[in-house]
Amino acid sequence: MRRSRTLILLGLVLLLAAVAAFILLRPADTGQGPPPEATVEATAVPMVEIVVAAQNIPRGRLITSDAVALANWPRDNVPPGAFAKKEDVENLIARTDILYNQPLMDVMLTRDPTLLAARGSDASLLIPNDRRAVALPVDQLSSVAYAIRPGDHVDVLASFWLLDVDRDGQYPTIPFNRNLVDELIAAGAEPETAAEKVLASLENVTVFPRLSSQLILQDLEVLSFGDWVEPTPLPRFTPGAPAEPTPTTVPVPGATPTATPPRPNVVILIVDPQQALILQWLRESDAIIDLALRGAADRAPVSTTSVTLQYLFDTFSVTLPPKLDFAVQFLPPANEALCPERWTKASCR
Repeated sequence: MRRSRTLILLGLVLLLAAVAAFILLRPADTGQGPPPEATVEATAVPMVEIVVAAQNIPRGRLITSDAVALANWPRDNVPPGAFAKKEDVENLIARTDILYNQPLMDVMLTRDPTLLAARGSDASLLIPNDRRAVALPVDQLSSVAYAIRPGDHVDVLASFWLLDVDRDGQYPTIPFNRNLVDELIAAGAEPETAAEKVLASLENVTVFPRLSSQLILQDLEVLSFGDWVEPTPLPRFTPGAPAEPTPTTVPVPGATPTATPPRPNVVILIVDPQQALILQWLRESDAIIDLALRGAADRAPVSTTSVTLQYLFDTFSVTLPPKLDFAVQFLPPANEALCPERWTKASCR
């Protein structure tokens, strides 16, 4: 009997514990029902149909119905001169290579095959509206050691050698040393004689021009580096068709090695009309022009200060050495044939 009572009490305890756990663990009822699912409203981008290339279309190829297709395109990004109907481009001739899925524009097509070459160059298709292409001579230093490539952005640095000239005659002027005249008169010379001596000494005087450098133009796009080369014609390509194999060149033993191509000596920049005039003036005025290569994502304008001799001395605290009653004598090398220049070889020191 006592054992039965114990089992009954144990069962009641377990039942009460289960009921308490159910009450404590049940989620609270707020009276608002289950939380509503989050909804995201998608903003529809307005689209329009334009004509695109259904395959690679080489330059000079007649546009046929199977070479083009209609594709949805964001209305705000439709290229200028795009076509809305396939019929508008059929039987026209491609003025330039057109890539697969590229929108067709009116500047890419022509009707008269005799005008194919006369309608403009491929380079003109790469120049945006209100822009111009200008060529500048470059060398190893001005082209950042030939690191520049098409699509890069550069700044233009210019340096000028400045010389004092007569305002009316525009000939170089030499300051008259009036202090020397006074010293000669104080030494007993007649004023006219002193002036003649000073004027005679001016015939052999060398006037040193002053150099000033500044960042002139910023963020110019490079269209081409080196002489312009027409792009290689595209092979005909149809989506789904196997690609044509690329021929491989097998080197012939003992054949003459291919000569290294010359380094580029010209760069073509895309500029606005005013910048084109500035570059033309810099080139014709014999200014020293260098290009500074920008970072791939750097488009921010900067402000700079012209660099002169005074700027360097003031900014970097360069001290002007005092004039003393003695100097260091620089002895020539012992063997001029072996040491033509000072400090170039250890044996010359």
